Formats: sequence, structure tokens, C-alpha cells
Amino acid sequence: MFVPAAHAAQRRAIMLTRTTTALLQDLADPANEDAWRVFDGRFRPILVAFGRRLGLDEEDAADAAQETLARVVKSYRAGRYDRSRGRLHSWIVGIARHCIMDVHAQRAARRERRGVSAILDLPGQDRMSDLWREQCEQEILQQAITTLRDESRTEARTIQAFELIVFHNQMPKDVAAAVGMSLNDVYLAKHRCLKRLRAIVSELDAAYEVAEGHGP
Repeated sequence: MFVPAAHAAQRRAIMLTRTTTALLQDLADPANEDAWRVFDGRFRPILVAFGRRLGLDEEDAADAAQETLARVVKSYRAGRYDRSRGRLHSWIVGIARHCIMDVHAQRAARRERRGVSAILDLPGQDRMSDLWREQCEQEILQQAITTLRDESRTEARTIQAFELIVFHNQMPKDVAAAVGMSLNDVYLAKHRCLKRLRAIVSELDAAYEVAEGHGP
């Protein structure tokens, strides 16, 4: 579906600034489709990757992610999220864990019907929280890079120079020759992009509420 550029930019801004707690508050209104789209876009990739790391294939991970998102929203609307009992991301991880366990149990039952032994063994809550945080950090970095690339004030070759040095470990002099910039401009590109990337990551850390000191 075509999304007008203005709407895409607005959603990107919400992704960067709207905390998960605030999004859930918006989701209390079933008619708020924009809040659902932002919430879904923020967490579905993490949930799918989370499921894959816990042994699910792509299809099962997608199913577990869909069920987790549905349960989170339904539970929040029913008033089942209690801030006094833990941080928001811990509550989401707990729901995701149950959904993944359900999928594993269904797979185990199918194996047992075929006479194949199946053992269900998922990590404990602490390890699950660590895995969740790792996936959030990876998603935040990808979102930050995408935002950096999309910013109109950043020239394409400036981004290219930055990525060649930082993500591809190329020497600055080789990058300068490849993108047609002076060596000094390559160093400036690296400095400016790295500074901006860190700022975007900081904004997303706060929005996703996974860093220590952020969120409930």
C-alpha cells in the first residue's frame, strides 16, 4: 500500500520519540490505527527475531510474534499491565515467552504423534530478558541507520563513506578514492555521521524503554 511521504515522515518521528508506554496508552483506543501501526512496526521484527533465536522457524516465529502483539494489546486494554510489578519490557517478554512456549508445545505434540521424542527447554526469565535486550539493540541500530540515510541533510556519499569505514572496515584513504572525497572530508563524514547516529540511537533507546534508567 502506498504511504504518502508526509505520513511516512510523521510515523518515523513517532517511532523516534513516542515511548512504548505512551503508545500503549494510545492503543487503549481501539480506533487508533496509527498507534497500532507504529507499535506493530516497532516490535514485530524484534519478536520474530526473538522467536528465531529460541528455536522457531520463520513461519512459527511470525505466528508467535502475531499472537504476542495481539495478547499485549488485549491485556493492556483489559488493565492487566501493572507497573508496580516490573518494567514494561519484562511484561512483554513474559507474554512472548508464553506464546513461544505454546508454539514449541504444538510442534512437540506433532513430533510425539510421529513417535519422535520432543523436549521443550526455554531459557529462564533473566536470559530471556537479555536476549530481548540484544534484539532491541540490533533493531534500534538498524532503525538509526535507516533514519540517518533518510535525512535529507546528509549527502548520499557522506553516508557511503561512513558505512564503508565503520561497517566494512575499509581504510579512509581507500574510501576517499572510492567515493570521490578528500581524505579530510572522509574523516569529517565519519565524525559527523557517528555523532548523529549516536544521537538517534539515544532517542530510540528512550522510545523502546530498554536502556537502564528509561521507562517504568
